[in-house]
Amino acid sequence: MTLGPWGDAALGVREVLLKAARRSAAETREAVAAGITDPAAPFRLGDLSRAQWFLWTGANLAATERAGRPGPGMPHGVPSPRTLVLATLAADLYLGYTTLRERARWLPATVGDGDWDLAHRRGAGRLLDAAETLGGTLIKAGQFASSRPDLLPAAYTEELSSLQDRVPPRPYEAIEAAVVRELGRPVDEVFSTFDREPVAAASIAQVHRARLRGGHAVAVKVQYPDVAGLIEADLEALEAIFEAIARLEPDVRLGPIADYLRWTLPLELDFRREARAMKTLKRTLSHRTDVVVPGVVEGFNTERLLVMDFVEGIGISDREALDAADIDPAAVAERLNDAFAEGLFRHGVLHADPHPGNLLVQPGPDGPRLILLDHGLTLELEGSFVATLKGMVGAMRDGDLEALAGSLGEAGLPVGPQTDVETLLAVVGVLLGGGREEARPELGELGRGLGASVGDLPPRLLLVGRAIGLLDGITRTLDPNLDVLEIVARHTDDS
Repeated sequence: MTLGPWGDAALGVREVLLKAARRSAAETREAVAAGITDPAAPFRLGDLSRAQWFLWTGANLAATERAGRPGPGMPHGVPSPRTLVLATLAADLYLGYTTLRERARWLPATVGDGDWDLAHRRGAGRLLDAAETLGGTLIKAGQFASSRPDLLPAAYTEELSSLQDRVPPRPYEAIEAAVVRELGRPVDEVFSTFDREPVAAASIAQVHRARLRGGHAVAVKVQYPDVAGLIEADLEALEAIFEAIARLEPDVRLGPIADYLRWTLPLELDFRREARAMKTLKRTLSHRTDVVVPGVVEGFNTERLLVMDFVEGIGISDREALDAADIDPAAVAERLNDAFAEGLFRHGVLHADPHPGNLLVQPGPDGPRLILLDHGLTLELEGSFVATLKGMVGAMRDGDLEALAGSLGEAGLPVGPQTDVETLLAVVGVLLGGGREEARPELGELGRGLGASVGDLPPRLLLVGRAIGLLDGITRTLDPNLDVLEIVARHTDDS
């Protein structure tokens, strides 16, 4: 049901305030459960009172943003509600941690491990709510941060790992206007049908099913008209906040989050580049009958509009539907890893955003057939970098720490004599799919050891690592006993 812009805005405001109320109640319960009779109780309740003020200040600003959602056309020098939400959140977290640290210094009896855990859980929840409310850049930042245990405490990476790039769809009228603007003609001159409801809506664009005048069923990916300006404003706000925090707390390293977004978001905003990447990957894997990359439909594509073949399938994480279609999950896991390993290690082409929403499965005559969607982060990698990754895999399989250090240095990650190499090997093992569920509780400590040892990770290595981490998560749900390194070796040992 379409409520129109005013109805959608009202629902958005209600959602923000209800979320704040739930968060407020949960934080109050946690603070009370931590103890109300011990010496730290008055300080803990004081922390809660301050945090609640910031919570409701931020919620009201977020509700204002959802009600008006002003774009980049605001008067110069006037902070947008989005910027103010971010600034309020940063001030809340900074004051909370600074207060706790100073109290531990001067009144150590009033601060225990439980108080730090409480602060971490509270901060992680606030970040999750802000990302879900504001969407866009904040979702991307949260997803990336969840994969960086060297940057944030475990409570943050665990909480942010639940972030999904799904947002409420924009009204059809706004999408239709964007399509008309990109095509330069009315929608019904190009399409015989164009579904008003999207099949998917994410932070940058939404996808509608349509049919060309000739009868060809297509998927139309439409970039939101104001998203580029919002992303730029969000990035500027995040960079300013991270720089301010770095000046106040030099040991807190949040700059890599902004650096990563500065590198990847322009890739995702350029639909012409995405069309080229789709064609490259489709050509690269054309010999495989078990992989489908939708074809690009020429003649309609712009930087903000992409028309491609419409392909249906079962969500790769929908075990019930896979079973109903008599598709073996273990076979899906094997083909998934084999296809990605071949693309990366034999051809230097990587689909770097393989989350479950971008992967579908069809039953095929020779087993399951994979459908690879959303190629905003599909890219070609240099041959020298791929060779380095192969060397890293070989070193990890052999347990050769010296060779691993050399490969990482070639990848742009300097490894010196002060590096904790055992930590390095363990983290890279998880990064490249060699670790399983039993290793994950220690990942946070390993990651922080890595960050302390080698500093910032190169963006390309991060992108590969994040992709393989997503594949690993899917694989563990489909076939937790699959030997991924054995599959990878097929494409590294003889290529």
